[in-house]
Amino acid sequence: MRELYDLVYNYHGKQYCPPGYCWGPGVKDHYKILFIHEGKGTYQINGCTYTLKQGQGFLVFPDTICCMKADEQDPWVYSWIAFEGSCVERILTQLGLSKINPSFGFAPVTWFDSWLDQFSEASSQLYTSELILHSLLYRLIAEWVSLLTLPSEDHYLPKAKDLYVRKAIDYIHMNYYSKISISELAKLIGIDRIYLSSLFKEVVQLSPQMYLLHYRMNKACDLMNNPQLSISDISHSVGYNDPLLFSKMFKKIKGISPTHYRRERQIVG
Repeated sequence: MRELYDLVYNYHGKQYCPPGYCWGPGVKDHYKILFIHEGKGTYQINGCTYTLKQGQGFLVFPDTICCMKADEQDPWVYSWIAFEGSCVERILTQLGLSKINPSFGFAPVTWFDSWLDQFSEASSQLYTSELILHSLLYRLIAEWVSLLTLPSEDHYLPKAKDLYVRKAIDYIHMNYYSKISISELAKLIGIDRIYLSSLFKEVVQLSPQMYLLHYRMNKACDLMNNPQLSISDISHSVGYNDPLLFSKMFKKIKGISPTHYRRERQIVG
């Protein structure tokens, strides 16, 4: 039987703590994942004290007394996502995280920044805010689990590269019919445009622009099977307002014009 996952978004945020800043002892009624971007501090829970620093994170558990304190000389900067759900304990068990093992390592330290931007943007949406926020939470947790279940530190870097490329590919697949800026895509993922291009060439053997072009043309080929769609209709459906430009790009990738491609398919069919 397929396991069900119920996750509920509560809130998110980021804090630049002053030296010695302390929260607690106190209790939350939900889960909270905190990511340390800079500095260091201590986290007390379940009678234990953990000294944590940049590149690490920790968990706050519901109805559990805890205390967080920033270092006096090098206070931490951390961000967080707060949520709840009956499936959370099962997820944490799979990750080996618990009240007696509440901390984890993650990299790169800027990983959560792009998520913060997305959560903040979603919060500003008037009618769809709740749906978008919950969707983002599922995606965040899935990606976080992927980061923490990598086989070893030696294998982390290529896996991290795959993760960035996977996010970019998913975005392209969902938005290929719209105008896509590679710079904006890189910003959304949280990395530099040049770095994204180099990762694509390494992992996919294509630049992001060429991957988008190939994906659009493959989608166009699928649409050719619908006789009710004109070449102009197909052009608009895959993100080209100019049918002539679409035809030029189609011929560049497929070697023949859209009209000839459709004719050949009809003959074969």
